[in-house]
Amino acid sequence: MTSYQEAFERKEVKYRLDAAQRSAMLTALEGRMAVDDYGTTSIVSRYFDTPDRALIERSLDKPLYKEKLRVRSYGIPGEDDQVFVELKKKYQGIVYKRRVGCSYAAARAYMGGMPYEQACCEFSLPDPILAGASLSPRSLQIAREIDAFKERYTPLRASMVTICDRTAYAPLAIGGEGEATDVPSTLRITFDENVAYRDLFEEALTARASHRRSPVGFGMPRPLLPADEAIMEVKCAGPFPLWLVDALDGCEAYPSSFSKYGAAYQASMRKAS
Repeated sequence: MTSYQEAFERKEVKYRLDAAQRSAMLTALEGRMAVDDYGTTSIVSRYFDTPDRALIERSLDKPLYKEKLRVRSYGIPGEDDQVFVELKKKYQGIVYKRRVGCSYAAARAYMGGMPYEQACCEFSLPDPILAGASLSPRSLQIAREIDAFKERYTPLRASMVTICDRTAYAPLAIGGEGEATDVPSTLRITFDENVAYRDLFEEALTARASHRRSPVGFGMPRPLLPADEAIMEVKCAGPFPLWLVDALDGCEAYPSSFSKYGAAYQASMRKAS
């Protein structure tokens, strides 16, 4: 058993909200959903791509099927902190995620070419339970799937970092007096604010041009959205409940194909032109 969910299969719909729409949606959640146990967390995602960024170019074309590979952390990680190497696929609107948890040092070694099992052994997590989970049969199977992705798109390079502050909402417990019973147990709603990015390809080119070592840490991010905007993501295994559909209609919130990596790539290209 692991202490985190390794696989997801669900519908994920994003909405780009202004301040008024965000306020209206939060009002709609009252009495039905509440901030989960993690509260607001900083999410850092490092995306990998081919040298010509073929993966994000293809993704922006909105194909029927697309896939991405990233290393995700909650906050800026230290070498011994747990991060997740995630393979994200989307087919006909359904998102499939497969991920393994390991130390940041192990993830860096793994993405640098070291076999996953060896990386986890050499750079094991300090927590013995988490360290064992990183080498569970399920994790090793998922690592083989990630290996197949890496081989299919070799060579891969760290392409872009996206950063945001995420507040996640989960259903209130069912059955208590006065609690809503019209909230699917699989429903999760997140609000991402202070969305920013770093272009790692650009940083590497700058480092080479100035004869400096290519950066391996986290530099100064650039804002990706206006300060008063947020990305809301509704995640559910089934249809949305009627109250949520009504709330979305009421504040005129419509689905957006917004991708943090895609938007960061487009912003970087505009900056370069």
